[in-house]
Amino acid sequence: MIAVRIADTEVEMKKYKRKLSLIFLCILLCVSLVGCTDGQSKAAYTQIVLREGQDAGEEYIDSFIFLGESTTYHLKSRGVLKGGTKTTQVWSNKLGTINLDAGIASLKIVYPETGEELALSDALCRRRPERMILTFGLNGATDKIRRGEQYFRKCYLSLIDVIRASNPDTEIILQSCFPIGKGMDMSAYSVDAATLCSYIERINSWTLDLAKSEGLKYLNTAETLKDGEGFLRAEYCADDGYHLNTAAYKAILWYIRTHPCKEDI
Repeated sequence: MIAVRIADTEVEMKKYKRKLSLIFLCILLCVSLVGCTDGQSKAAYTQIVLREGQDAGEEYIDSFIFLGESTTYHLKSRGVLKGGTKTTQVWSNKLGTINLDAGIASLKIVYPETGEELALSDALCRRRPERMILTFGLNGATDKIRRGEQYFRKCYLSLIDVIRASNPDTEIILQSCFPIGKGMDMSAYSVDAATLCSYIERINSWTLDLAKSEGLKYLNTAETLKDGEGFLRAEYCADDGYHLNTAAYKAILWYIRTHPCKEDI
């Protein structure tokens, strides 16, 4: 009887050891998969976000059309692009600011070369830009947060689809929207400056995710404009704390020049 009990115990111990081995192997496999996924995510991030490299020069900047909100339009009024305040590189509507909303696909711009109002698709077919930088998110930021990421993506994709359909060869770069100044007048807003800053960060993360899913490049220009608290640096603020001064736009263009697409270096 004792021999039988000992044999049974040995069998149970062998089964127990096998179970432990299987559990250990499962843990190792899970750790490996997590590590692999993390590595893949980092690799994807590296491929999407434009990194600092060689200065691509003025010719690289000259190859862009800039489309966005009033903070984009001020590239023209600050005179920092080729042609100064008469530059033809900034596209906007009659108001000088574009809101990324459900009607974005029917956007009309004032075509700089002629001054006529054209559908964006027609302007793209006429000019056929080599590259475009899109900068959206600050206009109506509180409303965008309220409506959520899917609404934001849908609107942005509508714009991207117009560009792709009109000129498939145009290289599209999504740029982070710019931070606001700490002293910005918030009387017209339902939130304070710190909250609005956090909204901008969230919208920028949505833009990055969109760039990943659509295979586009992302330009994190905001990082060169922010202070330690995430606000627009004081030396870059215009009087209203919302818009940027000439020094800020020079910093933005330098960032673009030194964070080019690899194939353009």
